[in-house]
Amino acid sequence: MFRIRTTLAAVAVATVAAIAVAAPASAHDTIVSSTPAADSQLTTAPTEVVLTFSNNLISLDENSGTAMTVADESGEDWVAGEPTITADSVTVPLAEGMPNGAYTVTWQVVSSDGHPTSGEYSFSLAAPEAPAEPSATATESAAPDQSAEPSQPAESAEPAETASWPLLIGLGAVLLVAIVVFIVILVRRRR
Repeated sequence: MFRIRTTLAAVAVATVAAIAVAAPASAHDTIVSSTPAADSQLTTAPTEVVLTFSNNLISLDENSGTAMTVADESGEDWVAGEPTITADSVTVPLAEGMPNGAYTVTWQVVSSDGHPTSGEYSFSLAAPEAPAEPSATATESAAPDQSAEPSQPAESAEPAETASWPLLIGLGAVLLVAIVVFIVILVRRRR
């Protein structure tokens, strides 16, 4: 009877400790919407990127702690100004003349809980190209149209990032409980 009570007490303590550790970690704000949307294919170049989060963001002096890049396939950043935080949203203006292709939006903000959080997602641009001069053969004019297809956007890392922390904490809690139970059983067998 004493073994069962000791084991149950150890499991209860481990569970409470795991919940206490997991609660602050899962409080980070997450993206609820973005413009342009993740994995979207646009036909006109966007003029800005707007990210909306699950809670109001913290705006530090001179936006320190907040950053965003919008990089094309060659790595060129198309952000044309400083990020602006308004309640639960952060906005950056984009430069004109963005070429067709895939773009990766990388962001970092300060969550309402005071911790920095970051992530990335992708979208692609496939704007109609200006009419080209007539070429000598139809085959030559068809080739550039085929190569103008945008590459597939990179898979979004943001959902994996926001989902991985609670999962890792949960797995850590289960592992902690298993270790405590194993130690309690081992100590009881030696008596």
